[in-house]
Amino acid sequence: MSIHNTDHDDVAGTSTDERYAELNIGEEEFVIYDRENHKAWIQTSVAVSITEHC
Repeated sequence: MSIHNTDHDDVAGTSTDERYAELNIGEEEFVIYDRENHKAWIQTSVAVSITEHC
């Protein structure tokens, strides 16, 4: 299991590195969560970099 922090800034100027994190929970399984709101998370089998879509 590993945690990967993003390093991109959001529109408010708060680094997403500080707020959001990605947790790899198995092969092709990820949880992306909000560190400030424990109820805000998504589990997915696909994760792509933000920079791939900007």
